[in-house]
Parts: sequence; C-alpha cells; structure tokens
Amino acid sequence: MSKKEVHAYVESTRDDLGATLDEIEHRMSPAHVTKTGISWVSGSYDKNPMAWLIGGGIALIGIVASVLWALSDDD
Repeated sequence: MSKKEVHAYVESTRDDLGATLDEIEHRMSPAHVTKTGISWVSGSYDKNPMAWLIGGGIALIGIVASVLWALSDDD
C-alpha cells in the first residue's frame, strides 16, 4: 500500500468510527432509552396484561408490608 492509500484508509476508518460513536450516543441517550422502554412495556402489557397486574399487586403488597414493618419497628 502506498502512503496515500494508507492515509485514505485511516480517514475512512475514522469516519466509520465517528459514525458508530454517533449511533451509540443516540441509542444511549436518555430520551431514546425512555422511548424504547415505554414501547417495550406497552407492548408487553398488551400481550399479557394479567402478568403485569399480578406483578403490580405483588409489588404493592411488598411496599405496604415494608411501610407497616417500618412503622411497627421500635428502633
């Protein structure tokens, strides 16, 4: 490879790396992650709402039990 070819290859590689880093930055942005998460939860709930309702009920029972335990503790 000649010096020009190596230089062109390095520039091309830098451009590719820059594009890849831009895409990673976009995909990891809080707005994109939030939008993706909300979409996943919505789709999952639409497919099987009973599992989400049972899970929410269990979580609620756990929260109530934790609060009652904290209030009844003598510390």
